[in-house]
Amino acid sequence: MNKSMQKVVDTLQAYMEDGGLVWHNACLIRNQSNLVSGNPYRGVNHFITAMVADAEGYQSPYWATFKQIKDLGGNLIDAKGKGVPIIFYKNLPPKEGDEAGQKRFVIRNSYVFNLDLVTGIDADSLNTDAAGQAALDQDAEAIATAYLERESLTVGHGSPAYVPAFDVVKMPELNEVTTTDEFYSTYFHELAHSTGHPKRLCRFGVDSAKFESREEYSKVELVAEISAAMLCHGCGVDSQSSIKNSAAYIQGWSRFIKQEAEAFLGAVNQAYKARAFILAGKGA
Repeated sequence: MNKSMQKVVDTLQAYMEDGGLVWHNACLIRNQSNLVSGNPYRGVNHFITAMVADAEGYQSPYWATFKQIKDLGGNLIDAKGKGVPIIFYKNLPPKEGDEAGQKRFVIRNSYVFNLDLVTGIDADSLNTDAAGQAALDQDAEAIATAYLERESLTVGHGSPAYVPAFDVVKMPELNEVTTTDEFYSTYFHELAHSTGHPKRLCRFGVDSAKFESREEYSKVELVAEISAAMLCHGCGVDSQSSIKNSAAYIQGWSRFIKQEAEAFLGAVNQAYKARAFILAGKGA
């Protein structure tokens, strides 16, 4: 694994070693942004900054590199070992033999610090956009209905499932499940699967044989788990209500994260895109 990615994995594992699964924490729908650009972090970078902010009790939604802090006249206080690695892609110059238009890049990382660890900088004076607000009080049924209509997606009656070959979601009736939270957490899970269809985000083909690989199946399931959980948080739905055996569930995913760290990071990025696609029709 790339060294920069490994630093991110090490940080994630350090903060998740207590056995909890961070995607069932509403912190994942609170914006985390770069202090200088004001741009919100996305994918893995948002995942890791949101997780650390929640674990450390940071109140500020803003982060900056050591150089950015110094350039703004700020100082870090008691920040040793508290930098959080984020990744970015650095373009490489073309080399002889490259095809026309071919781009080459390398993955790098930098460390960012939360503004709570900084003195001498007033975020309000930088004219940054408001950040850190959770997108709450959305209506679960309205989100599902809007997505189904936009994508011409059919819902049939049956046990929860998504069938790629027919582009059909199957769900029981609301009165056939124990709670409304259980219904919508399951519903969002299946809708998240549907975003992977070739005519949407194209995470897989319509051939179900694609999922015969245990790693690929786990990654596909994890994308649905994380994106569904984030959708639940935005609607005030209990994202864990559909979990039948929480101990086995946590142990299984914790094992996957440790053994297939690179696949896990890929699933996190794809989950953010799936959530954005359901909400707005395009990946983040």
